[in-house]
Amino acid sequence: MLENAVIYIVDERPLSRHALWMRLMHPKRSFRLFGDARSALAALERETPSLIVADLDLPDLDGVALLAEVRRRRPRVRTVLVSGTETPIGAHHALQDRIIDELVPRPVEALDYVVRRLLREGWEEWLPVAV
Repeated sequence: MLENAVIYIVDERPLSRHALWMRLMHPKRSFRLFGDARSALAALERETPSLIVADLDLPDLDGVALLAEVRRRRPRVRTVLVSGTETPIGAHHALQDRIIDELVPRPVEALDYVVRRLLREGWEEWLPVAV
């Protein structure tokens, strides 16, 4: 597991950002939450996150365009695109072309597993210990 992984969450809807953050919270992770792509890209100039989770629908760029720019600037940053039930074909092509690492449809039940795998986190920290 990466120690103190920094995760960017980019979603224009505050409740959705908060829900994604709550789902991914862990003591060894820190988060930066953004409501638009430009803010996330500006922060990317100051630090290199371990992972970016972006919604497909953003007010300034779509999620695919954001993650393509992230891939260009920081090729080692892992990327996850979250989309609604109807995912455009462009998102599937971005996955095939390795612009994004993972595509997670809403509802996001698989997001925990995907993030743990991309960050190479072990399962032992997540499982309850029998007393």
